[in-house]
Amino acid sequence: MGMSQEAFVKRYQGRWLDLDEMLDRLEKGDLDRPVDDFPERYQQVCRHLAVARHRGYSPGVRVNLERLVARGHTILYQHRPGPWEKILDYVAGGFARDVRKNWAYLLAATVAFVLPFLVMMGWIYLDPEVALDVLGEDMVFQLDAMYGSPFGDGDRGSEDDVMMFGFYIYNNVGIALRTFGAGVMFGLGSLAIILFNGLFIGAASGYVTAMGYGDQFWPFVIGHGSFELTAIVLAGMAGLKVGAAPIWPGRRGRVDAIREAARDSVGIILGFSVMLIIAAFIEAFWSPRAIDASIRYGVGAVLWAVVILYFALAGRSYRGTR
Repeated sequence: MGMSQEAFVKRYQGRWLDLDEMLDRLEKGDLDRPVDDFPERYQQVCRHLAVARHRGYSPGVRVNLERLVARGHTILYQHRPGPWEKILDYVAGGFARDVRKNWAYLLAATVAFVLPFLVMMGWIYLDPEVALDVLGEDMVFQLDAMYGSPFGDGDRGSEDDVMMFGFYIYNNVGIALRTFGAGVMFGLGSLAIILFNGLFIGAASGYVTAMGYGDQFWPFVIGHGSFELTAIVLAGMAGLKVGAAPIWPGRRGRVDAIREAARDSVGIILGFSVMLIIAAFIEAFWSPRAIDASIRYGVGAVLWAVVILYFALAGRSYRGTR
């Protein structure tokens, strides 16, 4: 004789409630807790529905199980996005959400870059001769050569633009990945690279401004700086996160904490790499053009606003692709 309806419901109702709660989370895109056993739970409730129908249990029991099966079927057999679709979906919202989630590391990386930048820029602006000691004679000579005369398209052609585009990607992505990778040394390596970049860029900015090259320098860098500098800070943020994992592992083992931090940083690496590609495109094809400074300042301001608003607002309702 089969199990009575009352005994059947009493035995399995807890599992149905667990599945209902899991379906709620899946439908909302909340994947913070594991859902690896979802297919097994779905198959189990399908069997329970078959049993309820075969034994003629009450409509209330069958309707509840049918609802769970229908919702589970929708989740299990919905559209499966391809790799590129997942990447685009993440860049559209998940990247910004992950950055906000790591706001403490972002704040630390931002301060580590901005404070040295401002201090060094102010110092060199007030005393340009210090630039020789900080930047070196060769770099000062390069800055004089680059910004000491007006920009113009000159003889630079499309092939040169493409070549510089590739160079900027190679150089900037390399710097960002080294900044992130140096985080394995308890975050100290990432912190050191961010500090160095802040000091160096601040010194260069202060020198060219003090020498009267600001009309060439600032319109040039404002366009791509929003993406490039932000990406470098984000690389440092990810490095600090990985470096902090073995120091504050929580309830996890140190090795597990490092693995989890590295896994969580994969999307951030993708995000700042995309930002550096965008920065390289702007720097190669837009920044060196002989365009009125007011236009370049306007475009640069818009790009900075885009970056700030993206990280402030994007991904607020992000669900992610499953």
